[in-house]
Amino acid sequence: MKPFDGRLSLNLGAFSRKVEGYIVYILFVLILSLLLANIILMYQNNKVIEYNKAQQEEAERIKVNTLDIIRTIHQLDMGLRGYALIFSDVQHDVVLKGFAQMDTILRRLEVSLAKQHFPMESFNTLRDSTNIYIGTIRSMLVLAEQQKIGEFNAMLKKDLGLYAYLSYVRFTNHVNSFEDSIAKQAHARYRLALRNGYVLQIVLFFIMVPALLYMMFLFNKTIRISTQLAAARQDTADVLSRQKLELENQVQERTNEILAQNEEIIAQNEEIVSHNEQMNLHQVEIERQRNALQERTEKLTEAYQIIERQHNMMQERNKELTQEVSEQNRDLRKTNLELIEQNNRLEQFGYIISHNFRAPMARLIGLSRLLKDSDQESDRANLINLIVKSTNDFDNVFKDLTMILSIQKLNTDVYTKITLDEVMKKVTSMLEQEIFTTDAEVLTDFSKAPVVVSLCQYIESILFNLVSNAIKFRHPDRKPIVIVKSKMVGHQFLLSVTDNGLGIDLERHASTVFNLYKRFHFHVEGKGLGLFLVRTQVEALGGRIKIESKPDSGTVFKIELKMNTV
Repeated sequence: MKPFDGRLSLNLGAFSRKVEGYIVYILFVLILSLLLANIILMYQNNKVIEYNKAQQEEAERIKVNTLDIIRTIHQLDMGLRGYALIFSDVQHDVVLKGFAQMDTILRRLEVSLAKQHFPMESFNTLRDSTNIYIGTIRSMLVLAEQQKIGEFNAMLKKDLGLYAYLSYVRFTNHVNSFEDSIAKQAHARYRLALRNGYVLQIVLFFIMVPALLYMMFLFNKTIRISTQLAAARQDTADVLSRQKLELENQVQERTNEILAQNEEIIAQNEEIVSHNEQMNLHQVEIERQRNALQERTEKLTEAYQIIERQHNMMQERNKELTQEVSEQNRDLRKTNLELIEQNNRLEQFGYIISHNFRAPMARLIGLSRLLKDSDQESDRANLINLIVKSTNDFDNVFKDLTMILSIQKLNTDVYTKITLDEVMKKVTSMLEQEIFTTDAEVLTDFSKAPVVVSLCQYIESILFNLVSNAIKFRHPDRKPIVIVKSKMVGHQFLLSVTDNGLGIDLERHASTVFNLYKRFHFHVEGKGLGLFLVRTQVEALGGRIKIESKPDSGTVFKIELKMNTV
C-alpha cells in the first residue's frame, strides 16, 4: 500500500498545484478586469461631470438671455418715452439699438433652447408677442418723430406692453421649470455614477485584500517547497550515488555474461567446423561416385576453409573485445549483437548450403542405386537423365556458392574512382532489351555525388541487380519507373534506388527479405539470389542496406557506404 499511497500523494500534490495556478490566474484576470472597469467608470464619471457642467452653463445662458428680453423691452419703453418728452437723439439711438439687440437675443435663445430639446410653443408665443410689441413701439416712434403727441399718448394709454410682459412671465416660468428638471436629471446621473464608483471601489478592495493574502500564502508556500525541494535533491543525489554503485556491479555482471556468450559463440563455431568436416566426408563420397565433380569439390573445401578462417578471425576479434570491455562497454554490446547476427547468418548460410547440397546429393545416391539395380535399358536412360539433371542442380548450387564466396575476397581487389554515370550507362546497356520490352524509364541524379571510391564491379553488380529487379517485378497497371540518386552526408556516401513496382510486405518478410534463395513473387522466373548478393556486396564494402516498401506501392533501397580514398 505504501507505493500506492506515495503515487496518490504525488498525484494529489500535482492536482493541488494545478488548482492553485488556476486560482492565481483567475484572481489576476478578475483584478485586472475590475481595474479596467474602474478606469472606464472614472472616465464615464468625468464625461457625466463635463456634460452636467455644460448643461448648467447652457441653463445659465438661457436664463441670462431670458432676462435680457425683459431688460431690452424696458430699454425700448424708457427710450421711447424719453424721446417723446425731450426729442433727444440719444434717446432715439437707444430705441434703435434695442430693436437690434432684441433680434440677436431671440436668435441666440432659440438656438440654446433647441440644443436642450425645449418645447418651442411657449418660445414662439413669446417671440410673436414681443415682435407685436416692437412693431407698436416702431409705430409710436414714428408718431414721436412726426411730433404727433396726441396720437402717441393715445397709443401709450392702451399699455400694449402688458401682453408681451405676460408672455415673458409664462415663458420664464416654463424655462425655469424645464432647466430645473434638466439639473435634477444631471444631478441624479452624477450621483448614480458616484455610487457605481464607490461600489466598484469596495468590490475591488474586498477582492484584492483576500487575493494579496492568498498571494502571500503562496509565496510562503513556495519558499517552504523550495526548501523541501533542496532536501529532496540531496536525497536524490544520495540515491543516484547508490544506484551508480549498483549499476557498476550490474555492468560487471553483464560483462561476465557477455564473456560467457562469447565462449558459447566459440563453441557454436566449433560445431560449425564439425558440420563442415561432415560435409567434407560427403564430398569424398561424391568423389568416389562422380570423378567429374572432383575439381568442384576441392573448391568447395577451400570455401569451407575460408569460412573457418573467418571464424578464427571472429575469435580473435572476440578476444580483443574482451580486453577492451572495461573501457568500451557500449561498443562491446553493439559488437556482441553484430557477432550474434553474423553467427545467425553463418548458421543460416551453412544450413542453406547443407540443405541445397543434400537434396541433389541424396537424389544422386538414390538414382545411382536405382541405376545399379535396373536391368531395362529404357529405365537406365531415364535414370541417367535424372542423374544429369541432379548433377546440374548441384553445379548451379556450387556456382552460387562460389560467387558468394568470391565477394568476401575483398582484400585482393583495389579501390578506384567510379563515375556513376558511366556505370549506369553500362547497366542500362546490359538491360537494354528489358527496358525496351517493358517501356521502362530509368532516371538518375548524381549531381550531389557523381563519383565514389569503391570497387567498380561491386557497384555495377549492385545497381544491375536492383534495377533488374525493379523492371522484373514491375506493376502490371503502370509504366515502370526507376530512380537512382546519390548524395554525401558527412563522410557517408548514400545511394538510393526507387521503383514503382509490386512492392514487398515488410510486416511479414522484413527479417527474410535479404535471405539466400528467398522469393516473394512467383509469376516471374528467378532463384532469389539477387538481393542476397546485393546485401553481401554492400556489407563486403563495409556498408549497410535498408529497404522501405509496401505492397502495390513500390520499393526504395537505401545504401550507405564509407567514403574511401584511392
